Amino acid sequence: MAKLFFVGLDGTEKSYRLQTHRPFTVGRDPGNDIILRDPKVSRHHAEIVFERGFFVLHDLASANGTWVNGKRVRVAPLTHGAKLRMGNTYGRFSEELPTEDDDKQEALPQTEDVGSVPTNAHESFTPVVTQPHDKVGADDLKKKVN
Repeated sequence: MAKLFFVGLDGTEKSYRLQTHRPFTVGRDPGNDIILRDPKVSRHHAEIVFERGFFVLHDLASANGTWVNGKRVRVAPLTHGAKLRMGNTYGRFSEELPTEDDDKQEALPQTEDVGSVPTNAHESFTPVVTQPHDKVGADDLKKKVN
């Protein structure tokens, strides 16, 4: 289960569950999925999309930038424990493997807290490493055939 935690300017922390099948918008505008009430956050500040097995944060040309682990980014994959900053609002990304209890609860209808977004299933990513093919010329093929 992937979650974002943001600490508001008033010091309260809110958590948001992310889903793999749709993007999440972050910004000051009330039409966003995650609303940050911070004057330094752009109306449409960032978007989080599940791509190639990872949640990826995309800055939407925000005025004050988006920061992941202390570096200003335009696009960055989110890994467990990543620290975020948008304007004067700080957050972190958490990705935990589902437990058996989570699997059982997913089969049942759930009621959501205000500010939470339901998630379906955690998808893991296994990198695939490919080896370069040997270059074989026409002369080499003739040698192998003979």
